[in-house]
Amino acid sequence: MEPSVHSSPAEARRRAGRRLAARRPLVVRKQLSRNAARRRIATRAATPLTASQRAFDPLHRTKRLVALALTIAASLLVHAAVVVVGSALRDGQRPTARDEVKIEMRQRPPEPPPEQKPPEPEPEPEKKAAAPPPKLAKAPPPPVEAPKPVRVIGLSMESTTEGGSGPSFAVGNTRLGETAEKAVAPKDVSAVPAGPAAPAPTGPARSNRAASHIPVAGVTYTLPKRKRPQEPPFPATLKTQGIEGDVTVMVSIDETGHVTSVKILKETPYPEFTEAARATALAEEFEPATRDGVPMKYTLSFTYRFRLEEE
Repeated sequence: MEPSVHSSPAEARRRAGRRLAARRPLVVRKQLSRNAARRRIATRAATPLTASQRAFDPLHRTKRLVALALTIAASLLVHAAVVVVGSALRDGQRPTARDEVKIEMRQRPPEPPPEQKPPEPEPEPEKKAAAPPPKLAKAPPPPVEAPKPVRVIGLSMESTTEGGSGPSFAVGNTRLGETAEKAVAPKDVSAVPAGPAAPAPTGPARSNRAASHIPVAGVTYTLPKRKRPQEPPFPATLKTQGIEGDVTVMVSIDETGHVTSVKILKETPYPEFTEAARATALAEEFEPATRDGVPMKYTLSFTYRFRLEEE
């Protein structure tokens, strides 16, 4: 870098000296630095240095190297002396010959098992003379029970046919349709003609006759009908789990067609289905059942089916 026109000659000389110092080798630059340090120390010292102090220069490189070399040499000599003395002591304590030592292992033979004494025989129990068995008296023979009389009680097939004069409650000789306390044997029952031409029974031994008509003949019945079919709501908790079920209910319907009571005939393990079916059955409305056109009470049973819709 060229000095500017405004710089002084002294400044120019200093810059030139710095450029020259930068081009010198490192050893030379270190030497020059140490010399400058000596000059600064000498100028700052208040008391002049003596000849011995000037002779001792801690910054002198040769003296430092000599001192370091002497220290290393002394350390090596001390270590060598220690190694020689140690080897001599070890050689003086080394045995001249080695004694051979033989080791023999002996195993103790196993001890014989202890002798087992045979068990002493137990003394035989004293035999006591057995007492003769007591003589048992002969038991009397069981009494012979008399045979029980055969009771003939039942409903004859002829009493349910059309054309008779009334129902018959027993087969055999009875009293005006009342079952006798004791039925007569079938072989002793006299045949009584049936039908409208049969004579009227008289006396206490009158016999029932077959029914002359069926009470429901000629009567017209109509069953109740739903006004609007009701579908129970599917419980959301069971629907998300994919659970299905059936609930059978029996409802009592009055003359107006309203449901008065609900009875669960068949339920599922899930109470949500049962409660939904019960609430829906109570809300049902029917056209009442009729007998010859007259409304009447009726009991009806049906099943609610909870099914998932197929997508």
